Amino acid sequence: MSKKWRLELESTLREMSHADPQIVASAIVRNDGLVLASSLPKGSDEGIIGAMGAAVLNIGNRTVNELKRGELSKVIISGSKGDVVICGVGDSALLSAITNPDSNLGLVLLEMRRASEKIQEILTQI
Repeated sequence: MSKKWRLELESTLREMSHADPQIVASAIVRNDGLVLASSLPKGSDEGIIGAMGAAVLNIGNRTVNELKRGELSKVIISGSKGDVVICGVGDSALLSAITNPDSNLGLVLLEMRRASEKIQEILTQI
């Protein structure tokens, strides 16, 4: 992936965080766990976060398929210090957002949907 595409993906993550300041970190990850772009806290291990995000989305997909619940739209993991929201971007990537504990998940999902559309456009050009 060229530096130009990575910069565009990182810019999309920044725009998403600026649109909703409750999003404190985010990443775009290929389905195989490779991080394409991120805005993660210092000290975070991109590789581990990418692999976990891909694994969670994979398990979510398998779960909805086995239970015949249609197509997976998102996985939300809630913790005492905030949420991790993961959604698919096309067939080859995922978008992960980490939020503050008092975030409005409806607004977070709205911004993630907007960002996903931009990300998908960028990824089709790679």
